[in-house]
Amino acid sequence: MLVALLAQYGVKDVVLCPGSRNAMIVNNIAENGNFRVHRFTDERSAAFAALGMCGEDRQPVAVVVTSGSALMNCSPAVVEAYYRHMPLVVVSADRPQEEIGQNVGQTMLQADALRHCTRCSVNLTDAMGDTAYFNHRLVCEALVKSISPVAGPVHINVPLPDVSECEQSDTAPSFDCQPILFRNALASGAALLTSDFDFIFDDARRPILVVGQTTEPLGRMMMTSIRKQMVVLSEPLSDLTSEAFDGIFSNMPSELLPDLVIYVGDNMVCRAINRSFASIGNLKVWRVSAEGDFASPFMHLAGVVRQTPESFLLQLEAYLKEKAASRNNTMGEHLSDTMGEHLSDSMGEECFDNNFLRAWTVAFAEERQRLDEAIDTQRLSAAATVAYIHEQLEDMEYDYRLHYANSTSVRLACRYATGNYVYCNRGVNGIEGCVSTAAGHSLATDARVFCFTGDLAFFYDQNALWNSELSGNLRIVVFNDHRGSIFDRVKGLAASSQRETFIAGYHQADARGITTQNDIGYIAAKTIDEMHLGVVKLLTEETSRPMLLEVFLD
Repeated sequence: MLVALLAQYGVKDVVLCPGSRNAMIVNNIAENGNFRVHRFTDERSAAFAALGMCGEDRQPVAVVVTSGSALMNCSPAVVEAYYRHMPLVVVSADRPQEEIGQNVGQTMLQADALRHCTRCSVNLTDAMGDTAYFNHRLVCEALVKSISPVAGPVHINVPLPDVSECEQSDTAPSFDCQPILFRNALASGAALLTSDFDFIFDDARRPILVVGQTTEPLGRMMMTSIRKQMVVLSEPLSDLTSEAFDGIFSNMPSELLPDLVIYVGDNMVCRAINRSFASIGNLKVWRVSAEGDFASPFMHLAGVVRQTPESFLLQLEAYLKEKAASRNNTMGEHLSDTMGEHLSDSMGEECFDNNFLRAWTVAFAEERQRLDEAIDTQRLSAAATVAYIHEQLEDMEYDYRLHYANSTSVRLACRYATGNYVYCNRGVNGIEGCVSTAAGHSLATDARVFCFTGDLAFFYDQNALWNSELSGNLRIVVFNDHRGSIFDRVKGLAASSQRETFIAGYHQADARGITTQNDIGYIAAKTIDEMHLGVVKLLTEETSRPMLLEVFLD
């Protein structure tokens, strides 16, 4: 795979250094026939020779070295390449992980050894199997970053077994794999062309746009326009037009599976989408990010566009409108010529599968109905509380911001906070600091800031309230069921006798004492009626200090 990708990314010259650990790589490159190979014994000289070859046409040139200090002898050339923006590709063979640091000869910590003077440094896993995709993505990322967005050296470290343990062959193996394509739209500020979008969509009939978290809400009109043309899976952490969809993946029918995913933004709250899309054999995924990262929790990465989500989506909207207008013109001409004969066949050739979009529209509506019907209005629950608060917020005339803590809370936001933009610390998804982040936001705005949090996240971050600067625009809702309820969703913990005590963090604490010592208004709700009254008070009462509603759940 490594050798095949070197060729596909335009490496023509390879400098080979002697050694046994790298013998398989050397043999396969020399036998491949797609490379001009050059022999150098001294790795320091070899790396500088490769650097000199880069200077001819500024295309990537590889140098292959064995394990141990051989790699470090490349470092002077790598540093030079870094500051001269030369696409030098260093491929180092390494010992298996279990041999590192065990006084085995020719071993050292090679992974990231050149990290501070390379554009990209990757360490492949020493097992294939399920990690084949992971290794493929790492190699593609390193080779792309040797030339984009700025040329520079990269390091690919390859743990390998002893050559004597491997099957010997007179011919180098072939490997059929596709390179991950890269469109550097940001480098010159260039917009994607219609031909670029045609290439991305290719022959896709069932495309889906997946939108992860964004730093600010995407334009409502833009997203509404895109939804008319293709399926969009988004959450309130990015999109004011989002639809709840998590439950759809619990029993995903085949007619809802895409053949193309365009993935913009960052983290998604829904995890089921990752497993579902990763299992689709013929799926293609295009990643869009300002950094040009190769992130794809759905695997199947086919290409990367280095562009901000906002600018990409604006261009996508224009492209889809253009295609729709062209399709309508074609339909009109076809109608006048044939009086509608074979019209459906003509439409099928020109646009995406309309049945796919209709199927998802029905699925969204059924999921919304299921969620609404699942709420027992006579029983106090976190879902009932969130739904009721958002229903009441629609009548409020003041400006407000919504913060949801991680774990169960933000999943409730994805179900019942649609139509709003939600702030959440989804970068790493930790529960620490969720309340502090909301408190800090309340100090930077005159808008009312609402923070929804579970009990563990709240008690973990209770010092957020230990601040005399906080004012009445901060309103907190704590769901207290005396444990981490998110662990109920983990099937593997169902049989654990320690789940409640040590895993779910069972406790008997409440927030009353914390609010008292920090001069915070406190409301307790233990029944559905008390919750309704507490919510109204939380939303409408004017105070000079923050208020907290603690909802005690069964």
